[in-house]
Amino acid sequence: MKRFLDFLTNSPAAVTFAVLSVLGIVIFAVPGLHPFAWITGLILCLGVIVALLMFHGEWRRAQIQIDSLRQLLSTERGRLDTLGLTPVDEEVTALPDEERARRILGLLPDSAGLVQSLRLDATYGTLDVDELEPLHTFRKEFSKSSFDNPRSHTAFMNLYRAAEALSIWVNEETRQLADDKTKREIRPGDSRKGGWREYTEARSRGESLGARFVSARWEFNQTALELGLVA
Repeated sequence: MKRFLDFLTNSPAAVTFAVLSVLGIVIFAVPGLHPFAWITGLILCLGVIVALLMFHGEWRRAQIQIDSLRQLLSTERGRLDTLGLTPVDEEVTALPDEERARRILGLLPDSAGLVQSLRLDATYGTLDVDELEPLHTFRKEFSKSSFDNPRSHTAFMNLYRAAEALSIWVNEETRQLADDKTKREIRPGDSRKGGWREYTEARSRGESLGARFVSARWEFNQTALELGLVA
C-alpha cells in the first residue's frame, strides 16, 4: 500500500486527477456557477479521462520496468549458481608474531654479528660497521611494531629499548677509524671536552648498554622459543 501511495504521489497523472477532482467539487459547490455546471463538468470529465489514460500509461511502464529487473536478477542468480564459488588453495601462513620474531632474530643472530662480538669482547676496542648496520635497521624497522602476545611484547619492548639505547650511543660516542672505514672506535679523550675522564665514562656506559642488549636479546629468544614463535 505504501509503495502504491508513493507511486501516486510521484505520478503527474495522479496529481492532475486529484487537482481536477478538487476543482470540480469547488465549482459545483459555488451557487453562482450552477448555470455553467454542465460546461465545466464536461471539461472536467474530459480532463479526468485524459488523466486516467496518463495514469494507465505510467502504470504499464512501471510494471514493464519491474518485470525487466526481475528477469535480469533471475538471470544473474542463475549465472552465480552455475559458476559457484572458486575454490581457494589453503596456504599455511605464519602468524604476525611469528613473522616478527623470525625477522628480529634473523637481523640479530647470536651465533654471528654484533651479539656474538659483544659477548666475546665487551671492551669496545673497535666495532665493525657491518655488524652495527642490523642494529640500526632493527631500530628503524620496528619503531612502531608490537606483538599480540603480552609476554612476547614485553620481551620485544625490552629488546627494542636496549637496541635503541645502544644505537644512539654508537652514533654519539663512536667514530670511524681514519685508516679503516669498516671499523668504529670510541672517540678518544683528546677529542672530547671532558678529556679522558669523559672517554672513560662513555666507555663504561657503552659496556653497560652492550650487556643489557645481549641480555635482552637472549630473553627475547627464550620467550619466542617457549611460545612456539620460532623453532
